[in-house]
Amino acid sequence: MKLIVGLGNPGSEYLNNRHNLGFIALDSLSIYYQFEAWKTKLYGMFTTKLFGSEKIILVKPQTYMNLSGFCVAKFKHFFKVHEDDIFVIYDDIDLGFGDMKLKQGGGDAGHKGVRSISQHLGTKNFNRIRMGIGRPSEKEEVSSFVLSNFSKDERDKNKILIKNLCEDFEKIIQKKTI
Repeated sequence: MKLIVGLGNPGSEYLNNRHNLGFIALDSLSIYYQFEAWKTKLYGMFTTKLFGSEKIILVKPQTYMNLSGFCVAKFKHFFKVHEDDIFVIYDDIDLGFGDMKLKQGGGDAGHKGVRSISQHLGTKNFNRIRMGIGRPSEKEEVSSFVLSNFSKDERDKNKILIKNLCEDFEKIIQKKTI
């Protein structure tokens, strides 16, 4: 069983924010692989699908970003998922726009959603699917940047990034390089 968590903030006002890239990715994965309808449980929205004999659970925490770990820990314990089988998809300002990297373990690099998950799980040993959103200009603060909406050009580029994620998803959850 694999638990795939997309990070974002609930609410329509955050729908197209850079910080909601994890939610955007899960919505696309759900459609691409025809997951079941979304349900609500344990402070999150989730959907499931069997990939062969393995159950895949997509989760969008419905807490705000800084409290994402609360929901993730609830799902981990309820479904008895090992840390090695948890994958967290999130926006990363340290990667160039449109880049994607798979990494297991490590620090949070200032990402408060990842920090919350590490704190609530009591470990940093979970998988990260980092999706690059680039850095803000020098005069713009990080919080304003990540909470701002993607431009039309960026949305178009994100479609390619998300398409690549969907096409490579089965390799990713098997921890093959991307």
